[in-house]
Amino acid sequence: MAGAKIVAIDDEMEFTKTLDQFFSTRGYEVHVAMTGTSGVELVDYHKPDVVLVDLKLPGLDGDEILKHIRRTHPSTKVIVITAYNDGGKTRDRLLTLGAFAHFDKPISSLRDLADAVKRAVAATN
Repeated sequence: MAGAKIVAIDDEMEFTKTLDQFFSTRGYEVHVAMTGTSGVELVDYHKPDVVLVDLKLPGLDGDEILKHIRRTHPSTKVIVITAYNDGGKTRDRLLTLGAFAHFDKPISSLRDLADAVKRAVAATN
């Protein structure tokens, strides 16, 4: 997994810092964006193995980003992390659109997220 690329897109600065530090110390190359538009630019430039994306973002939202990635970078895996909860309807819709996994905020275990990222990276190879 070392050297795998992650783009994290979330408008909560502390959360993106946490993701950056957590995954960087585990050997991942991490790039962060705080808007959907800048996130898509990072995805198009870095062509990451995994994208961690919030659902509600300024600019493009998580749905639009997911659709863009499925269309332009089909091997990139997308893990959606969101505080938006509607009883599972959103999760089911995102998985139908091609999300690799879905996590609710606040994340109770970064270890669980790390396991999902490892599975996603393995699925891209």
